[in-house]
Amino acid sequence: MRKLLILLAVTLFLVVSCGTTQEKGNNSNDSSDEARLAEAAKKKDERTLMSRGEKVNFDKEKYEIKQYDINKDEKPDIINIFKKAPGERKGDVELTLYAKFMDLNHDGNIDVWRYFDEKTGSVSTEELDLDFDGKVDRVDSFIDGIVRKSEYDFQFDSKCDITKFYDEKGILLNLESDLNGDGVADYWEYYNNGVIERVEKDTNGDGKADAFKRSNDAEFTEIVAIDKKFEGGVPADFKETPEDEMKPEAEAKPEAQPEVQPEVQPEAEPAAPAQEEPKPESEETAPEAPAAE
Repeated sequence: MRKLLILLAVTLFLVVSCGTTQEKGNNSNDSSDEARLAEAAKKKDERTLMSRGEKVNFDKEKYEIKQYDINKDEKPDIINIFKKAPGERKGDVELTLYAKFMDLNHDGNIDVWRYFDEKTGSVSTEELDLDFDGKVDRVDSFIDGIVRKSEYDFQFDSKCDITKFYDEKGILLNLESDLNGDGVADYWEYYNNGVIERVEKDTNGDGKADAFKRSNDAEFTEIVAIDKKFEGGVPADFKETPEDEMKPEAEAKPEAQPEVQPEVQPEAEPAAPAQEEPKPESEETAPEAPAAE
């Protein structure tokens, strides 16, 4: 009987131990799943809030994030980041839009990062992913809501290839480009009222333009650098001396011109006296009548 009791006690201990171990294992699995899900959610947030290839972190004490699902696929298409500020009344919080991130093609990755000026509320910077690879390929900088500079990465190597500059009305002024990909501009375009007028390029890789052409030119013309004209500097003996002074030339007097005598005109011959024309007979004076006796 004693042996039977000991056997039952051992069996009961084994059953309880197995149950406890299984429960611990289940709890451990549950914790692992929760940790895995939390890590996945964290990575998703980190992947979503990217800008120029870097993570964007916002302190929850200073910022409030609101997400919107436009196409109802349970993925955020628009993420608005609001900056918190104390309100007029105690305990109130005012929210100012600080940034807006957008997923234009609904693939779960942000394609546009737009930042706002806190004072004016207008756009200050906008970053775009042109090929939807998760990297910024274009950056637009704004002043008073008008784009003033655009930087492009058309080679998709995270380096700026083309930079455009605009005036206060947003009209293109000039463009510079890095054609060989060495990080230095070697091609320039200049515009007038948005119309290209002049093109310059660097052909020897020194970072300076050495050829140009106007909008109506077919070929490039070499640009002669000013410093080439003065290679070696100014000669040391190039200075003025009294012997080198140029004397002003005496003014030449005009030669005397012979006096021109007036031309003598020949006297006119006297006109012949006019002869009286004979009167007709009818006009002759009649003889006087004899006096009466």
